[in-house]
Amino acid sequence: MWNKTRSLMLSRILAAAFSAFLVMLAFFVPFIAEWLTEVSDGLGLIGGSLYLPSMVVMYICDALGIWAIVELHILLHNITNGRIFVPQNTACLRGISWACMLAGCAFAVLGLWRFLSIMPAFAAVMFGLVMRVLKNVFEEAVEIKSENDFTI
Repeated sequence: MWNKTRSLMLSRILAAAFSAFLVMLAFFVPFIAEWLTEVSDGLGLIGGSLYLPSMVVMYICDALGIWAIVELHILLHNITNGRIFVPQNTACLRGISWACMLAGCAFAVLGLWRFLSIMPAFAAVMFGLVMRVLKNVFEEAVEIKSENDFTI
């Protein structure tokens, strides 16, 4: 039977797997950048090789992904321990939101070399915006909980 505990466990396992993927990705960035340079035949405002810009953007996005996954681990740890509407969770959501927004900006810069990079930039910024809205909702819930704790 599926329940809250199993759902949290699955979330923690998936977050750990994604953490391992992000760490491994850092070792393969040069190979991925080389492959992307070979298969990419798009247009952009700036000509020239895509190798160095794509490597820089991938390393930046990998670092931002690690930041976001650390925030997610903290958030899941708090939820597992029953600390749900606390200011630290709001800070975690804020961090995840900023990481997504900055990754979107990095991909937008890569879009100067290849216009196709605008699509992941849009997706990252959109996800960052959704996380921002969730952060605002959580912030309100933390404030309401705080007021309720003082009332009782």
